[in-house]
Amino acid sequence: MLLPEMDPREKATLKNCLNCFLEDLDPSLTFLTQMVCSGVITDDQKDRIEKQTTRQDKVITLLEILPRRGPRAFRKFVGILRADYSWISEKLEQEYQVQDFTMRIENALEQRAKKMGEVIKDRDYINRLITEAVVPLMMEECGTSVSSGAVGSGFDAPLKDIINDHLIPLLSGNNGRRTHLDSMHSGMLLDKVVDIIQDLKEKCCKTLSLSDVTEFHSSLPILIETRLQELRDIISAMKKENKKIKKAEEKLIAENQKLKSDLVTQRVEVKKGKTDSLKQSAEIKKLKDQVQKTKSDNDKLKQELASLREQMSKAGMDLQISSDFT
Repeated sequence: MLLPEMDPREKATLKNCLNCFLEDLDPSLTFLTQMVCSGVITDDQKDRIEKQTTRQDKVITLLEILPRRGPRAFRKFVGILRADYSWISEKLEQEYQVQDFTMRIENALEQRAKKMGEVIKDRDYINRLITEAVVPLMMEECGTSVSSGAVGSGFDAPLKDIINDHLIPLLSGNNGRRTHLDSMHSGMLLDKVVDIIQDLKEKCCKTLSLSDVTEFHSSLPILIETRLQELRDIISAMKKENKKIKKAEEKLIAENQKLKSDLVTQRVEVKKGKTDSLKQSAEIKKLKDQVQKTKSDNDKLKQELASLREQMSKAGMDLQISSDFT
């Protein structure tokens, strides 16, 4: 993904401070890892820098990468330097202010010349005059000397108070008051304000479920109220759905209760059926016993009848008996 270009003032600041970097900066593994964690460079770029054999080659490679790392890379880089290379970060701030004043004066001259219909003939002389005379004078008037590194208090101090006391707490909550800005000139302070506002926009987008900042077609209060109404509608729909679910649940509970009652009734009927079955089995057994006894008695009678016939036959008597008994 291509990142937006770094500000020309920041590019010029890095270029003009090259000697300072070459003399003092050591892009160690810890330093480069911190750069990766802060999003200043990527892991691949860190590996590319580490492959360089000398410290100065690592510095040169890092400075070749930084201008292509987007509009936030410079300020994050300065913040990382401030911990262990405070003199380099101060140098960068001073040089950035020089570049800022220079660009503002040049733009003002261009606009003035266009408005008056004039053409700046000796541009080199004008640029030298701006760099060598006008910019140092402006920095002195603002309370900053290029050699001293002091930061002007006329505009910077109130701006830092606004950032520390209002913007940072607004972005980070009460804990934001623990984070206070170190020495920064007005240009970088204004950039910091822009960064905080951008972060607030992104947080608002996330909270309001907007996919992009460009969807801020209405004021923030209207967007918040619209989102709140959407949430109210969602909650209302969920409540209606919950009522339906509750009714369905109550219906299922009633059906389940009826099934339980039917099951109890069926169990009673099954138990009664088992009892009846046992009684019938006992009666059947009793009947079988009676049949067996009757059959046994019948066999005995047949034997007695046969014996009686045999005796009467011997006596010359004929005994007439119904066939039902024979």
